[in-house]
Amino acid sequence: MKDRNVNSYDLKQAQQILSALAPAAVTVARKKAAIQAQAAFLKFPQRPMQALSGSVSVACPTTAAGQAEQLAPPETIRTWDDCIRWCLEATRSHAAFVVDSQGFIIASQGLIPEAGFECTGAEMICSLEQLERIDPEAGKLLWIDLDYGQRRIAGLVTPSNTAEYFIVGLVSPDSFRFFAHKALITSKILENLPHID
Repeated sequence: MKDRNVNSYDLKQAQQILSALAPAAVTVARKKAAIQAQAAFLKFPQRPMQALSGSVSVACPTTAAGQAEQLAPPETIRTWDDCIRWCLEATRSHAAFVVDSQGFIIASQGLIPEAGFECTGAEMICSLEQLERIDPEAGKLLWIDLDYGQRRIAGLVTPSNTAEYFIVGLVSPDSFRFFAHKALITSKILENLPHID
C-alpha cells in the first residue's frame, strides 16, 4: 500500500487507506455504540410478501385492533440526525445513514458495521449514476431499493437543481412498514429539505 495515487473508484484501496488512517479507538467506540444500539432495537420476524396475479401486494402494519398503524411525522425536521432517527422509528430499520453526492457520510445511527457506511455510501452514489445512464429520459431516480436474500437496503435520493444531492439510506427496514410509510417519508423529507442542516 505504498502507492497512494489510486483511482477514486477503487473502493478496496480506499478502505485500506481509511483503515490505516483511522485510529483504533474509533473502531472500539463504534463497536461499543453498535452493542448499545442493538440493545435498543427489537428484532421483528421477516414476513414474506404475497404475490397476487403477478403483482406484489404489501399490507400495512396493523395494531392489535386490526386497524392500520398511524405514523405521526414530526412537524419540522431541522437536522439529518433527527431525520434518520424518525426514519429508523418509522421503518424499524437496523440502521440509517445520510450520504452527500460525493459519497461522504453526514450522519448515521443504529447498528453501524465496524467499517462504517463510507464504502456503502460511495457504492450507492456509483449505482445511482449508472442507473441514471441506463434511461436518462425516464427522469431522476427517487429511491434506490436493493433486495438481498434476507436483507434490503433502500435509499431516498433528494432531487436537486444543482449537482449536490443527498441519499437517506435505510438498512434492513421492516418490509411492511417500509412500503406502508414510504410515501410519507418521501414527502416529509422533501418538504423539510431546505431547512435541514
